[in-house]
Amino acid sequence: MDLVLYFALAAPSAARLAEREATYAELRKRHAEALLFQKQKKAFAGIKAGISSQRDMPLLVKELVQTARKLKLSVAAVSYDIPLPGGGGLTMLSFSFPAEGAYPAVKRFIYEIETSDRLVGIQDLKLDGDRGRVRLQLKLVTYIKASEG
Repeated sequence: MDLVLYFALAAPSAARLAEREATYAELRKRHAEALLFQKQKKAFAGIKAGISSQRDMPLLVKELVQTARKLKLSVAAVSYDIPLPGGGGLTMLSFSFPAEGAYPAVKRFIYEIETSDRLVGIQDLKLDGDRGRVRLQLKLVTYIKASEG
């Protein structure tokens, strides 16, 4: 009689328990993935909001020039072309940044660009020295979004 009761009640309950535990584990996994997605969505929105627009480009150049001058670097004319607005999204923009000064200042300026909160990368770097001064020719790249309005 005990054996019949076991097979009638306990065995199916163990199978249902295992099935429900598997379902619970799957639901926990989906919940964790949904939470991660929400966190990543917020982080991406913050990154997207921090990308400069075309009208911010002069401010970026001014900030870089001020950083270079604080390090006692002389800066020649910075040249960049604002691309024609596309159909939305992001556009890669590159610009030249020539500067000259002492080697430690040039090295520090490169470090400042690499660790900047701004989305600016170094695409090309050329150095030339003459009488204790280093001439730096940078080709920098950034991404801009289309202006609103």
